[in-house]
Amino acid sequence: GGFPKADIEAVYLDVLDGFDYYIEEYKKVSPIDFPINPEIQPNTQTKVEFVPHGVIGHIGIWNYPFWQTMITVIPALLTGNSIVYKPSEYATMTGLKISGMVHEAGVPENVFITLIGGAEIGKEIVKSDVDAIVFTGGIDTGLDIVKNAGIKPLILELSGNDATIVCSDADIEQTIRGIAWGTFTHGGQNCIRIKRIYVAKSISEKFIPMFVEFCKRIDAKEDVGPLIREHARNNVDRVVKDAVKKGAKILLGGKKIKGEGFFYEPTILLIDRDDLEVTKKETFGPVCPIRIVKNEGEAVKLANDTKYGLGATIWTQDYRKGMELAKRLEVGTVWINDSNMPLICGEFLQGWKQSGIPSSQKRLWMFLKKRTVVRHKSKEPREWWFS
Repeated sequence: GGFPKADIEAVYLDVLDGFDYYIEEYKKVSPIDFPINPEIQPNTQTKVEFVPHGVIGHIGIWNYPFWQTMITVIPALLTGNSIVYKPSEYATMTGLKISGMVHEAGVPENVFITLIGGAEIGKEIVKSDVDAIVFTGGIDTGLDIVKNAGIKPLILELSGNDATIVCSDADIEQTIRGIAWGTFTHGGQNCIRIKRIYVAKSISEKFIPMFVEFCKRIDAKEDVGPLIREHARNNVDRVVKDAVKKGAKILLGGKKIKGEGFFYEPTILLIDRDDLEVTKKETFGPVCPIRIVKNEGEAVKLANDTKYGLGATIWTQDYRKGMELAKRLEVGTVWINDSNMPLICGEFLQGWKQSGIPSSQKRLWMFLKKRTVVRHKSKEPREWWFS
């Protein structure tokens, strides 16, 4: 998919910041002296060491091929791992460029190996004896990795179906701009983009027409960008037509854009039910359904009614309300009056439910495993040993 220029610049800046960030994180990696109760284990010294996994199998993605790979490559290499890297078959040139950059920086070829190919190559990496797997992508592929990888660490960041809640007290001017960007940027090809909008009834008559009018100003080619290929565009069109067939009303867009490139009109649907593909599954494209709800409580219930748990957004001028609603959302990241802005290098961007394998660790530490060394310092045997 084509990146708008502003998005490209943001991605590169985040990676540049990531070098400094990960270097500072790596400075914190050192053995830990673990405290021991001398009354229970006298004359005992314990250290916890952190060592690299070994070989990391990294299967790249096509929608953020540079960013997603670099936030794996930098911490993995810093912590002493080697990498077998398969870029997405839809982003091969980016993958080769990354490989060239890494080797030009002095990393030996046998420490960073790039394999070009399709899904069959990825499956072989998963089933191989690599020591850990890093994958970002769809739930179905993630489940396949879990079934075939065997017992090894898995860093999986999977699909999202992020909901946004427009509260009755939302600042409408701010909200429509934030939601429009969070919905349509990068052609809607983003796992943490806004994919469902729930708006409180008391504000809906004002919010919805203003949102639609604002989105009419969005340029599909300059602001949104194309989809990755014709198959993806056909799928988006199919999802929209399916929703309309089942009662959804098109408020904006709803068609392919003729001419060169796989462009699709920014599309807004008004729905009154959630048993639609556009709400139940992740739609990778510039499409977003709006549903009017009685209140924020109903919005939270609908937002949580999904197998996904990546992110969500809340729009309110009440700080306490925002924080309370955030605690009730079953997702890994919640934005309040903002959207689609992860922490540096995607730190802690981990989904709940089927959107990934949650971890309380920072990303760099995921590329390390622990070794605990316990030393009995005395020359005398333990009193409880067999005599």
